[in-house]
Amino acid sequence: MPNSLTLIHPYKSTTPNPYFLSTELMKSFIHSIEPLLDKVGVLMFQFEYLNKQKMNSLKEFLEKLQQFRSSIDKSIPIGIEIRNPNYLKEEYFQFLLDNNISHVFLQGYYMPNITEVFNNFKNLLTNTMVIRLHGYDRKGIEKEANNQWNKIIQLKDDELPAIIKMIKTLNSKESDLYLNINNHYEGSAPLTINKIKDSLT
Repeated sequence: MPNSLTLIHPYKSTTPNPYFLSTELMKSFIHSIEPLLDKVGVLMFQFEYLNKQKMNSLKEFLEKLQQFRSSIDKSIPIGIEIRNPNYLKEEYFQFLLDNNISHVFLQGYYMPNITEVFNNFKNLLTNTMVIRLHGYDRKGIEKEANNQWNKIIQLKDDELPAIIKMIKTLNSKESDLYLNINNHYEGSAPLTINKIKDSLT
């Protein structure tokens, strides 16, 4: 989704963003992609790290999400990516389940391992989920790759087996699962995808 909907302030600005979770902007955006809606799996809302200066609490965040969700078309599949480890609580997952909002499992930044999160809250998940393998050190891997994203640079074989097991578990339950992989995860998204595909066959 557009950053205009998810940023508290525009980039490099301290001025409040008037379009943060704006239902009018959401409706305008949905109208602009209307010909594609039947192809959409999940519209991902990627929120920044919401520190106390940006969001007082999880409670406030969920209240804003509730107001937003209640004002838009409920048939539109949306997913939430947060970057606050302390938001990963039963209260958060229960809210998503009650409002039919998918959780985006983010592997990277300062977030805990997604398999740990999955095991802790697997009974509070919707039937549609997103796994996003983003990576931990964007600047570092960009420097190593030097704009050549055609090989594995930072091997993740220590964590991929558990993620693949998680994928298999979700597939066995006939969940709608979307896997999003970034070059910054290992160095080449296509090669990581092939590794996972080979492990699932």
